[in-house]
Amino acid sequence: MLTFYNSALGVFGNTDSTGKFTAHWWNSANVITMLADYENSFPGHNSEILTIFANTLKVATSPFSPRGSFLNTFYDDELWWVLAWIKVYDVTGKVEYLNKAAEIYEDPKSVWNTTPCSGGIWWDFAKTSVNAIANELFLTASVKLANRIPTNSEYFTMAMEAYDWFMASGMINSKNIINDGLNIDVKPCQNSGTEGWTYNQGVILSGLAELTWSTGDPKYNNLANTLATASMAHYANNSQMILHETCEPNCSTDLSQFKGIYGRNIQFLVNRANVLPANLKTQFVSFLQNNANEIWAKDKGVNNQLGLVWSGQANVVATVETQSSALDAIVGAACVS
Repeated sequence: MLTFYNSALGVFGNTDSTGKFTAHWWNSANVITMLADYENSFPGHNSEILTIFANTLKVATSPFSPRGSFLNTFYDDELWWVLAWIKVYDVTGKVEYLNKAAEIYEDPKSVWNTTPCSGGIWWDFAKTSVNAIANELFLTASVKLANRIPTNSEYFTMAMEAYDWFMASGMINSKNIINDGLNIDVKPCQNSGTEGWTYNQGVILSGLAELTWSTGDPKYNNLANTLATASMAHYANNSQMILHETCEPNCSTDLSQFKGIYGRNIQFLVNRANVLPANLKTQFVSFLQNNANEIWAKDKGVNNQLGLVWSGQANVVATVETQSSALDAIVGAACVS
């Protein structure tokens, strides 16, 4: 694992001056989250990681907006940082990370129930879209804050409102796949029918599991299990369950990040879910291990750099997104093995 980290993110990191990994913003939040998962399962194996957390908190600023250190013009970007700092708090126990998460959260919360869709939050400051990822992130961030700051009942209230709205929104289709957003040009708003992408299938899973922690009601965790098995069959529909994005082998910068996020949330279910039947645990562990093994065998270029297509492609080219996404899968497998 140390080899993976040192050869991988060391190539792309620029944490001394910016706290980011090159110029990539929301992606850097996911790198931080992946490193926190690693530190959680293998504490102290790499002394740089705690330094990266502290430095990023101190110096990172969004390149897209002067609105604040972790605020920009996209609410989903902000919520990735909320989840990153919550995870770092879980690992370190240092309240400054949790405080930063709570501070950032207030910005997307300020636009709750201002959309034309009877609830939800906007994707962006310009109010151009109501989509799945921003609202899944908001639900998940709300319940994670509720479980860590129980003295503030507003977090739990928002989590339940976000859950009820999302379930009524129609974004979960008849195959239990989450489509990418809503058509806001019709009344009432309707599922846009657009591609779901793997990360939309992943982000909600940990939020649902934590709702069961909050309430004691297994229905939320059971829904997470249902969505996870449906999406695994849809996006990893081969004998070895190797995950693929529908855009492969030519995914954009952002799309290249998505698969690792999915794997990270499957790992959360394996390690933290209160409700996980033995057969599903076996399936999820095998999924993570198979993908990690496939990446290391077939998706590795020079200097252990990892590419987009986990089942392999010629001339592997690594970016911050492909590298950290593949590392998410590898770390996830290590965390459940």
